[in-house]
Amino acid sequence: MTKQRNTIDDWKEQLALQRHEMITPLLDDSLDPQKKQQLRVRQAQKYGLSTRTISRYEAAYLSGGFSGLKPKSRDKRPSPELPENFEALIQEAILLKREVPSRSINQIILILEMEERVPPGVLKRSTLQRHLFEAGFGKKQMKQYVEAKVTSAGRFVKPHRMMLLQADIKYALKLPIGRNGKMIQTYLSAAIDDCTRFVVASGFYAHQEATIVEDTLHQAILTCGKPTALYVDNGKQYTSVQLTKVCAKLGIRLMYCKPYVPKSKGYVKRSVM
Repeated sequence: MTKQRNTIDDWKEQLALQRHEMITPLLDDSLDPQKKQQLRVRQAQKYGLSTRTISRYEAAYLSGGFSGLKPKSRDKRPSPELPENFEALIQEAILLKREVPSRSINQIILILEMEERVPPGVLKRSTLQRHLFEAGFGKKQMKQYVEAKVTSAGRFVKPHRMMLLQADIKYALKLPIGRNGKMIQTYLSAAIDDCTRFVVASGFYAHQEATIVEDTLHQAILTCGKPTALYVDNGKQYTSVQLTKVCAKLGIRLMYCKPYVPKSKGYVKRSVM
């Protein structure tokens, strides 16, 4: 269920970013109403949408910020035609798919029927296929997973500078900067260009609140310009509403690494320490 929730959340995040890109030209407060309406028509034609849809995205952003652009969740009610143990069947199907990724939906259904987990003919192919896809175990998803395992040893690097910044926070020295010379723990916040591995911004701070991340990003932009994307971990400093709004407003794609995979951002620590 956690993987399914992450997949849905990632989809919502990506869709919100796409919608934000559509309305970015309309966020200029200096535009007069006539010019703004012309831009709405132009953006609608560019993305193949109606002017009303563009206006709805604009209103959603103005009222709810970046989160307002995310699609609303709908309560899913299980179909009465599904067996009572359907959730358990999905978990069994996921285990069978993980065991042998090349297994087809029909083969999984046959195994479940032969093991008497479900009566023959009750579990439909289309139903199981849809739920496996939502859980991240569709045919194309499994193909990408297998291909990623084969190529994962390659060096990850963007082809051009400032296409991607990686940011991280590292524990630094304790210094006598507190009241009456009290020793205070300091923290190093840094941002590194993925292509060149150049430290575009860094600084030491006496705390690790979200404001130090915003300051590091600010210094990076002043030094080297706006990055296309920012890659960070899932710490509370990087998941703050303010950072999300800043990136959305500047058109910077905010990307999060996979939880519990520290090696995906290891070179940040190696480069600054």
